[in-house]
Amino acid sequence: SRYDLLAIVFYLGLAAFAWHPMTAAFIVMLISSAGVVFTGSGGDLLELAVSLGLVAATCAPWVIITHVVVVAALTAYVAVESTTLAAGGIYGIAGVATIAFLVGVAFRLVAARETVLVAERARVERVLAAIAREDQERIADELHDGIAHDLTLILFHARALPRQPDDAARQVSLTTIDESAEQALQSIQSLLSLMRDPTTEPPPSRETRYNGSVVDAVTSLSELLEDAGIATQVSVPNSSLGATSAAERALIETTIEAVMNIIKHAPKSKSASISVHTDPSGIELVVTNTGPLPPARSSASSGGRGLRRAGQRLRQIGGKLESGPTEQGWELRARVPTTVM
Repeated sequence: SRYDLLAIVFYLGLAAFAWHPMTAAFIVMLISSAGVVFTGSGGDLLELAVSLGLVAATCAPWVIITHVVVVAALTAYVAVESTTLAAGGIYGIAGVATIAFLVGVAFRLVAARETVLVAERARVERVLAAIAREDQERIADELHDGIAHDLTLILFHARALPRQPDDAARQVSLTTIDESAEQALQSIQSLLSLMRDPTTEPPPSRETRYNGSVVDAVTSLSELLEDAGIATQVSVPNSSLGATSAAERALIETTIEAVMNIIKHAPKSKSASISVHTDPSGIELVVTNTGPLPPARSSASSGGRGLRRAGQRLRQIGGKLESGPTEQGWELRARVPTTVM
């Protein structure tokens, strides 16, 4: 019969809450309203009151309010137009609707709490992953900026030692090897301490050498190039750069990386130059080397982790880094603003 069809559609509407709650809610309201109006059925009204639990658990507030209004309106209609409800039936419908509503709200709160817990767990996982990445970056930076650079000097001078023309040059190589080996050993010890206990203060980075002064760094690093047999021209301002400590640290790190790349990837360079220029808007560091270009693989390597990290640090303070081959060799340009926000 048509009443059976209405019942089937009603229960299909209940099942639809698993698919699209708002659509299901309006299907249930529509079918129940049709059943109550056309048949005066108190059973349809009771089913509508019970379904309020599903609506309260899954739908938006305005849908819940609409459902409550429909239940109230149909209850009043049945009470006035039909004798279907027994004495006190209105209170029975109201009680069933209230219980269903409270059960639905309880399920909604449980689901909301679960959602909050899942979101919090995801946030904690992201924080822990970020901490792990930060620790990995600290270790990788120490390996690259400290140990790898010192080993580069050791390897270069160890290879050059047999070919040194006189005792003075050999002594320079021996001194460099000794100092770099000692520095590498200290870096390894600091790195091991950091790996055993991540809360340990990280070892002083190479950026803090040279008294935190770009001018001192350029002067000292040019001497490294001279010791490596690469004639180096230096141009630095006589007055203070007027840069923040963050800008100077970033420029020192970039200068170290550029010089080490020359020693590592272009040891046969005829000459090199390091210059620092200032203007009202910022400070520019230019490092170049002249001579045969290194092999393609080495050239690519010079744009590896070290320069990427240097570029990241410069961008963090509003600066930029550019590097690449020129007709005569290789050029690196780094610029930072005078004032870092």
